[in-house]
Amino acid sequence: MAIPYAFIRLSERRSCVTNNKSQKTFDMKKLFTLIILLALVTAVTGQSGRLVLIEEATNASCPPCASQNPAFDNLLNQNRDILTAVKYHWYFPGYDPMHNHNPDENNARVSYYGISGVPTATIDGDIPNGPTFSYPGGPHGYTQQLIDDYAAVPSPFNLTLSHSISQNEDSIYVHMMIEATENVSGMLKGHMVVVEKEINFSSPPGSNGETHFLDVMKKMIPGATGTLLPDFETGDYMILSGSWAMQNVYNMDEVGVVGFVQDDDDKTVHQAGNGSTEPLVPLYTTDVSMLEIGNVAERNCLGVISPEITIRNNGSADLNSVDVFYHVNGEETFTYSWSGDLSFLETATVQLPEVGFTVEEENDLVVYTANPNGTTDEYPGNDTMHRSVPRSRVTPETINFLIRTDENPEENTWEIANPEGEIIFSGGPYAEPNTMYSEELVIPAEDCYIFRMYDSGGDGLTLPAFYALYFGGSNYIATGTDFGAVDSAYFMYSTSVRLPEVAAGGEVRAYPNPFTDNVTVAATLTQPGEVQITVTDILGNVLYLKDYGMYGPGEYQFRIPTGSWAKGIYFLNFVSGKQRITEKLLR
Repeated sequence: MAIPYAFIRLSERRSCVTNNKSQKTFDMKKLFTLIILLALVTAVTGQSGRLVLIEEATNASCPPCASQNPAFDNLLNQNRDILTAVKYHWYFPGYDPMHNHNPDENNARVSYYGISGVPTATIDGDIPNGPTFSYPGGPHGYTQQLIDDYAAVPSPFNLTLSHSISQNEDSIYVHMMIEATENVSGMLKGHMVVVEKEINFSSPPGSNGETHFLDVMKKMIPGATGTLLPDFETGDYMILSGSWAMQNVYNMDEVGVVGFVQDDDDKTVHQAGNGSTEPLVPLYTTDVSMLEIGNVAERNCLGVISPEITIRNNGSADLNSVDVFYHVNGEETFTYSWSGDLSFLETATVQLPEVGFTVEEENDLVVYTANPNGTTDEYPGNDTMHRSVPRSRVTPETINFLIRTDENPEENTWEIANPEGEIIFSGGPYAEPNTMYSEELVIPAEDCYIFRMYDSGGDGLTLPAFYALYFGGSNYIATGTDFGAVDSAYFMYSTSVRLPEVAAGGEVRAYPNPFTDNVTVAATLTQPGEVQITVTDILGNVLYLKDYGMYGPGEYQFRIPTGSWAKGIYFLNFVSGKQRITEKLLR
């Protein structure tokens, strides 16, 4: 007897369910009620029209994808005036060259939604469900009415995107202007995505027979986690900029850009937009934007700082001069006058003179600009930046340095200097790529020291490579990967600090490390206690959290599935009673 297609698909989904509780579905009755309410609100507010964002997880070797995508793509193409789309090619169930071109970001976005089977499509961050769906998010369940309903929900943002391709077609440059038409707060992220709008193969690249693919994600700028945005008030705006050295593009004529603003708190996509080759139009004549404060160690014990800032001209008039003011902890304000010639969206790096300050537990560096071209900045909302600099870690006499090299080990060196600038320890360049090197260092005297990590190539370390300066196994003074040309950190050695001891002789070990599809945590418990294991990424996002319940003294193993995690650095925190241990994990 023939098995109905819906039952085949549901069975396949059960075979790859990950029990991820973060997956969100949207009740259609609630959506209808929300549309009515928002329509009433829109009559008295300045909300914007919406471009709907469709994101689909798919795979070129997935039979249900081949069955559902043709009709789904036809529906998308009929609505390009009210929607845009991005498709992420997942690693499962089989070979897919479009997945292999960018596996980390494809997997990361699918994992972000808690999707455990393909094809699954989201709409403005929701995984829809209802009578037309045999499973949540199935492309077969999408209807014209569903798309129209989401398009009717007003947006609190206007988005404008512009992109250009270098003359030799090896790089793409993207700018996205975000304008708030009402107050918006939350864990807001801005995403810019390079897509190949249409790819046609002469023969199927995977095993499901598909040869035609739309809206294929090639690169997320700067990455899958996007750019953290501030809260917005009505009238606020900002411009995000980024670039990508293009690779694995089948047809340059099909390269496009999609942008969107999403709230990570509930995954709601507030607005989306399509890129244009037309340049952005400045909102103001005179507007200087502070983009970044650099050359500032994460912590400080010396009471000296020499910030480096990046400014950008957001105005239509060329920027020829601006005054920069800066101070720490509200102490004396210093002024630096910059001069140059910046056109719209051009940037300049400005090295500010060194200043001293009294070190407190938390130190607030404030930098702001004024008097561009000797006149008033028309949009002061982007003139000021703060940088919090805590007091340095206090360490014991013995510390450790660890580095895992990348493909260019000869680019990496490091040093530790005392307050007089004398180098007391140094290391590198290294000979072997993808290799662990470690050293134990004994600090000679109580004082404040600065550690500097260098990369002569200017691009830091490529994951899974990393460096770490630490003590006691898991107390990190500095650690990093994508740090550019130099990274630095201050630390203070004191004889009053002793290495922490593992409670009651307990031991925890995670393996394999680096890991692939799973991590096993082997723990020796010396006393009864509740066991909890948490794994976070380097941004603090929780990827795994489980309370295992009460365990008595003994040896135990806990297995953590990690198959959908991207390459990178993770931190495993193991807690049982007084036993608290943090381990660095690599993939």
